[in-house]
Amino acid sequence: MKLRHILKVYSILLAALTLLAACSKTDPEPSPTEYAVILYGTTGGEMDYVVEEIWEEIQTVLPDNKVRVFCCYKYGDGGDNFSGKYGDRGELLTFELRRDTDFEKLRDYGLRDSTFELFDSENLAQVLAWAQIQANPSKGCILTFYGHGGGFDAAEDFPKGLYGVVSPATRGVIYDEWFKYRVGMNMYEIARAIERSGVGRLAGIMFHNCQMGSIEWLTELIPYTDYFIATPFLLSSENEPLIPYLVKNLPGRPFEDAARLTILESKDRLIDGLRHEDPDDFPGNVELLKSSELTQVCKAAKALAHRLCELYPDQQEAIDRATCKVYRFYGGDPYFDLLDYARILAQETDDRQLNTIAAEMEKAFGDAILEQVVIDFGTRPVLDSYSLSVVLVDKEIYNTTPTPGLFSYRQAYQYSSFHQYTGWGTWLDTNLKYPTGNPCGQSF
Repeated sequence: MKLRHILKVYSILLAALTLLAACSKTDPEPSPTEYAVILYGTTGGEMDYVVEEIWEEIQTVLPDNKVRVFCCYKYGDGGDNFSGKYGDRGELLTFELRRDTDFEKLRDYGLRDSTFELFDSENLAQVLAWAQIQANPSKGCILTFYGHGGGFDAAEDFPKGLYGVVSPATRGVIYDEWFKYRVGMNMYEIARAIERSGVGRLAGIMFHNCQMGSIEWLTELIPYTDYFIATPFLLSSENEPLIPYLVKNLPGRPFEDAARLTILESKDRLIDGLRHEDPDDFPGNVELLKSSELTQVCKAAKALAHRLCELYPDQQEAIDRATCKVYRFYGGDPYFDLLDYARILAQETDDRQLNTIAAEMEKAFGDAILEQVVIDFGTRPVLDSYSLSVVLVDKEIYNTTPTPGLFSYRQAYQYSSFHQYTGWGTWLDTNLKYPTGNPCGQSF
């Protein structure tokens, strides 16, 4: 980690401590902290006011000391419509949010430096370590991301150190508009940040980011957290953030119980948000997943990939039909429901092994998905329940470099833990049918 980055990070944390002294009263006898919740992100554009509303809502439900909330947020540009109430363009605010935090004083302690690399894994590691040291939570840390996101993408999701370059990021989490290519944080960098932070295994990761219910992404992070909250769909930025619900439900509960309650309470909020997003009334969902159970999903996916490669020469027509029937989460991206794919493949081929694999995958997802809320407006195709997204492309696209200077799916996918365990990329390199005509949940 470069010295200038270290100095920047510690200057932020020092500012945060100063802010606490200036904005908050000290509890002379603090109760033991159960959880530390870290809210980390940026939305950019004209959406910064949404995170300000999240802070304000959290403050109204924040339990005294049992749950401590630490925020690290970078304001965007916003152009002529910039509406930041508590921070200026490009300003990074890092502070502990307390019941008596004076929001009007936040801008007095922000680091006004739009070149600060919020997507840098070393900086995330330092923020996690800071929250752990300040709170020393007995039940662990919870990392919540807020901002933009996406499923696996060859333009972003590769170990950058292996290639020695930084790509123009388009699908990474919390991409930063203050840099030429909106550089984002990919799945390897998040894993590295957690590992280097010293906080140990997280109690949970909540992605308030679009399309993060990706089997490739979550598999990469299995070693670092007990639970995930995510969706394979697009999310609304407004009216929908569930982070305050989680903070409210955490005190005195195991994370799983608090997260289940958060999911169950969220339906009305999800309906409002998704209806606000598009006049066609997007369907959608939010899922609570137990990370340890996802290993069985990967085991079934491995068997599925292997059997498809075996069966394809003799059953290409049936498998191609299944490829064009599987549920697509969003019309613009190659992200499809993994369990739905296994079921339809078994139906179309009537292959005994595929039937067994589909049953095994259904059981694995039944154990992994502890709770989900499904929103159905009756205007677009929906499933009774959703699993996770998986990349599904044909051999040509898998081996094509879409943008000069970047990498093909094949080059990037080979490094993912999901492919290394399951061989899913081998199936993509075999498949000759690009999905067309699929039922689709969302599209603009």
